[in-house]
Amino acid sequence: MSPALEIGSTAPDFVYLTVRGQERHLAELWAEGAALVVWLRHFG
Repeated sequence: MSPALEIGSTAPDFVYLTVRGQERHLAELWAEGAALVVWLRHFG
Protein backbone atom coordinates (compact mmCIF):
# COMPACT_ATOMS: atom_id res chain seq x y z
CA MET A 1 0.00 0.00 0.00
CA SER A 2 1.34 3.44 -0.87
CA PRO A 3 1.62 6.12 1.81
CA ALA A 4 -1.24 8.58 2.22
CA LEU A 5 -0.93 12.02 0.68
CA GLU A 6 -0.53 15.02 2.92
CA ILE A 7 -3.20 17.72 2.86
CA GLY A 8 -2.37 20.20 0.11
CA SER A 9 0.04 17.89 -1.73
CA THR A 10 -0.29 17.32 -5.46
CA ALA A 11 -2.11 14.16 -6.48
CA PRO A 12 -0.05 11.71 -8.55
CA ASP A 13 -0.57 11.78 -12.30
CA PHE A 14 -2.30 8.73 -13.77
CA VAL A 15 -3.72 7.52 -17.08
CA TYR A 16 -7.46 6.95 -17.39
CA LEU A 17 -9.86 6.00 -20.19
CA THR A 18 -12.43 8.50 -21.45
CA VAL A 19 -15.96 7.40 -22.26
CA ARG A 20 -14.77 7.14 -25.89
CA GLY A 21 -11.96 4.75 -24.89
CA GLN A 22 -9.13 7.26 -25.33
CA GLU A 23 -6.23 7.29 -22.87
CA ARG A 24 -5.61 10.63 -21.14
CA HIS A 25 -3.39 11.81 -18.32
CA LEU A 26 -4.84 13.62 -15.33
CA ALA A 27 -2.13 16.26 -15.81
CA GLU A 28 -3.74 17.16 -19.17
CA LEU A 29 -6.91 18.18 -17.34
CA TRP A 30 -4.94 20.20 -14.77
CA ALA A 31 -3.34 22.13 -17.63
CA GLU A 32 -6.85 23.28 -18.63
CA GLY A 33 -7.87 24.26 -15.07
CA ALA A 34 -9.15 22.64 -11.91
CA ALA A 35 -10.13 18.97 -12.09
CA LEU A 36 -12.58 17.03 -9.96
CA VAL A 37 -11.89 13.30 -9.71
CA VAL A 38 -14.59 10.92 -8.49
CA TRP A 39 -14.18 7.17 -7.98
CA LEU A 40 -17.33 5.11 -8.18
CA ARG A 41 -17.62 1.45 -7.23
CA HIS A 42 -20.28 -0.85 -8.53
CA PHE A 43 -21.62 -3.39 -6.07
CA GLY A 44 -23.71 -6.25 -7.31
